[in-house]
Amino acid sequence: EEMEKRDPENQEEEEKEEKRETEDIQTEKTVDEKREDTPASDSEVSEIEDLEARTVQARFTLVDRRGRRINGEREGLLLFNGGTVCDDGFSTNSANAICRTMGYRSATRFRHGLVYGTFQSRKRIGLDDVICSSHHWASCRSTTRHNCVHSEDILLTCHGTGFKLLNRAGHVVTGQREGLLTYQHGTVCDDYFNWNSAHAICRVMGYSSAARYRHGLRYGTQQSHRAITMDDVRCRSSYWNYCSYRSAHNCVHSEDIFLTCRPGTSHAHGFRLVDWRGATAARGCEGLLLWNGGTVCDDYFNMNAAHAICRTLGFRSATRYRHGLAYGAMQTRKTIRMDNVRCTSRTWSRCHYSTTHNCNHGEDILLTCHA
Repeated sequence: EEMEKRDPENQEEEEKEEKRETEDIQTEKTVDEKREDTPASDSEVSEIEDLEARTVQARFTLVDRRGRRINGEREGLLLFNGGTVCDDGFSTNSANAICRTMGYRSATRFRHGLVYGTFQSRKRIGLDDVICSSHHWASCRSTTRHNCVHSEDILLTCHGTGFKLLNRAGHVVTGQREGLLTYQHGTVCDDYFNWNSAHAICRVMGYSSAARYRHGLRYGTQQSHRAITMDDVRCRSSYWNYCSYRSAHNCVHSEDIFLTCRPGTSHAHGFRLVDWRGATAARGCEGLLLWNGGTVCDDYFNMNAAHAICRTLGFRSATRYRHGLAYGAMQTRKTIRMDNVRCTSRTWSRCHYSTTHNCNHGEDILLTCHA
């Protein structure tokens, strides 16, 4: 049996999608029971436990000197939960493991240095002593305590992606065409797969977003002879570094994912929450909402907009929002860059906005996201 899902085009379809998400949550217990029925060797159990404990927490990002997320094979400043990563104990194994958690195949190179000026030096150092015995993150240990300075911050370049979309002949598809989703030459099971997963994987492959996904056994032996290399893809945002997965599975090939991606450059959301000094606000604390360095006006802003923006920032949801001139000259010196934010759901792809405005800084949005 095949199930097809398409990107919602109107409010009625969005409501149906939300209903399906609710049903998915209600069936998690059943899926867990199914997983428990699948036998695993001692080594598989150990790997699963390590991945559950570590991969979920591997929130790495590569950014350029303006703090924009890097898509593609360019050098970037390595961040962990918004802080930099020190080079103590860092090795090629560390580099490869981290690139793989972000959906790349491997690392090309890494180096250390203070190269992004005050943008870099204002950040806290978030991780140190990243010691990995293999190129899997499950083999790594690290600490959030450090004895470093920012000249030891890691800059990393990753190479390629382990994901590919293949046609019936096993060749890579291009453009907005459906393909069998593979990871490290094996297929991807649909357990927990959702729109966040689809968008995140398309973006890792250099597309702008996902157009649709479905599951099924459609390519005969070209598909069924492959191993199933990924299962339980859970993404709490639409970027791969907010996803976790298992390399063990309890699936059959009729659950393999087929994916269609939209060509184009992945849209970097450009949002930040900052405190009164202009530094990144602490997780769970209120901050001044910035977009591309400027403030966001409250015209038409609602809880859908708040949730959508918090989710693009990697949070589960918004706690609250308000407007006001709360941060003095730090706030008033900034340009108002976004106005008329209208969101029909809690997903940023369903939002519209204007870059012209009729606002003053007393209308700037202050936002609190749920950590």
